[in-house]
Amino acid sequence: MLYSYGRHRSILTSATSHEQDQQLSRSNHRLYRYNHEPVSSNLLSRDISSILILLFFLFLLIISLSQILVVHISRYGANFSAMQKIQEELKQMDESMEAILRDNVLPIDKWRLLFQIQVYLYRFELLFDTFNNDSNLMINEITNKNINPAKTNISMKKLLKPLLNKSDELLLRQNNSDHLTNHIKRVQNQLVALIDKDKNYQWNDHETKNKDLNSNFHKRKKNYCQEEPRDLRGRFLDENSTFPNVSLYEIEKNYSSVKSGGQWSPSHCIARHRVAIIIPYRDRYEHLVTLLYYLHPIFQRQELDYKIYVSEQTGNGTYNKAVLMNAAFIYASSEYDFQCFVFHDVDLIPEDDRNMYSCPIFPRHMSVAVDEMNYKLTYEELIGGVFNIRPDHFLTVNGYSNLYWGWGAEDDDLYYRLKELSIKVIRPPATIARYKMLAHTKRVPSVWNKRAKLLYSAAKRYAWDGVSSARYNLTSAIAYPLFTHLVIDVGLPPPGFS
Repeated sequence: MLYSYGRHRSILTSATSHEQDQQLSRSNHRLYRYNHEPVSSNLLSRDISSILILLFFLFLLIISLSQILVVHISRYGANFSAMQKIQEELKQMDESMEAILRDNVLPIDKWRLLFQIQVYLYRFELLFDTFNNDSNLMINEITNKNINPAKTNISMKKLLKPLLNKSDELLLRQNNSDHLTNHIKRVQNQLVALIDKDKNYQWNDHETKNKDLNSNFHKRKKNYCQEEPRDLRGRFLDENSTFPNVSLYEIEKNYSSVKSGGQWSPSHCIARHRVAIIIPYRDRYEHLVTLLYYLHPIFQRQELDYKIYVSEQTGNGTYNKAVLMNAAFIYASSEYDFQCFVFHDVDLIPEDDRNMYSCPIFPRHMSVAVDEMNYKLTYEELIGGVFNIRPDHFLTVNGYSNLYWGWGAEDDDLYYRLKELSIKVIRPPATIARYKMLAHTKRVPSVWNKRAKLLYSAAKRYAWDGVSSARYNLTSAIAYPLFTHLVIDVGLPPPGFS
């Protein structure tokens, strides 16, 4: 029994020692888990260096993305809401252009026919006014010269018969407007009345035996001006030239030979070129005075039959340079049979009078070298500044697009139209085609996205967007001593074009 007790005790003792060993091992295990600085210090240092490197590269990535975002925002707007606004306006532009197409716009070929008819009618009326005002003077002159009407074989009827036939031709060719039909018939009635009124006064300068009349006729006869004018001075401005401070009244006194409305032609010869100068204008009075100071003497030295038109936009609305030029083209065409039209910026002063404003065979870009651009042509499509074009070419491409509201790109649009129809643009040498730009505050250009959208479709729009679809109101047309002032109301831009 004692043995069993001792054995039992030994077993308890061994069990107790075993439990103590297990507890000791657990405590050692706990100590090993929570007291291992010497073992894990190297591992922790390695982890920290990797984390720092990772954070550094992440920082560089964030900086790069932020820079890209800044460039993106600066290019397309101050914020994304502005970009969304532009996208909405672009959609409105599409809707507005579709509305213009639905607005019964005549094709350019039909509009050209109607335009020519209206031009002929207006010139017929001017001819009638001339005959009515001068008929008595002509009759008195014939009477004073003792010309015998019985000995003549050319009558007023024969002189006016071609005009009457032309009006008949126009009447047969057009069938689109009752107003135009009535207008042509009214012109024909005036022609018939004029023929009946003056049918008794006939003359023939070639068959008369009056020697005095023949001698006066030969004295009045003039030859054409020389192809190369003799009074050209060459370059009269350089990089250091300054512009005089003159008034419009002083210019009028110096060039009193200029007729009312800014028209002049040489008196000693017949000009070879009839040129209309169109200056789109707004809030640049000092520039206009300076430009007129230089243009009139240059044109006179070049012996041109010219007239200057200043087309000004009324009001403070969005500027539309193209409509001003289209409207001035229509008005000038109705006044005179010009052979070419020069669209001239008001702030460009020519430096060399050998840069001829005469009428070329192909459209001519004249402002090739401008001091503001270091006298270099910045890009091939540039035809803005000073541009010379014949009326048949201008009507072929339908003039300038009316959709460029704001400043810029209407000239580039015209270049793409000319290129689409294979009409070449020529340029004089850069050593001669030099201009100085008058100092002025730069205008804010229109949004590039809108301009790019219109330029992309320039070649497709010319058939319906241009001088044929120009919407404007001619507020006034006043003939001043040095120019004809046209005041144009261009209206409001369509939705999306403001």
